[in-house]
Amino acid sequence: MLITGQIGTTAALLLIGFFSLVLPEGTARGFVILALTVTFLAFQQGAISPVTWLMLSEIFPLKIRGLGMGASAFVLWTVNFLVGFGFPQLLAAIGLSNTFFVFAVLGVGAIAFAAKYIPETKDKSLEDLEHHFKQLAAKQPVAA
Repeated sequence: MLITGQIGTTAALLLIGFFSLVLPEGTARGFVILALTVTFLAFQQGAISPVTWLMLSEIFPLKIRGLGMGASAFVLWTVNFLVGFGFPQLLAAIGLSNTFFVFAVLGVGAIAFAAKYIPETKDKSLEDLEHHFKQLAAKQPVAA
């Protein structure tokens, strides 16, 4: 579900960049970009956001789950602020199309990250997940 959401949002961002580049300014361009923005939001709010919060509640061991969720929420809201704060400056600096192409490239990175590092949690208990992550941590070399 996370990867499907990432693919959907990345495709919407890429199409916004493309259509804002090739369509002349006007009502049609506005409606196309609005429709793609709604598509982006549907994938974001329908797939990525719920899975993100569920995943965060599953990856932390019970002993530190509260602290981990608090730190994760802080980081998520901080990044959300930075994206919202930086968007107008990026838009002014490189233009509409290039701004959305930058976000599409970041989306491709997010898809690759999710495919490689996010484990499937379907039909697994929190205890099974904790055991899985402990095994992964035991295999990692300790940095000096």
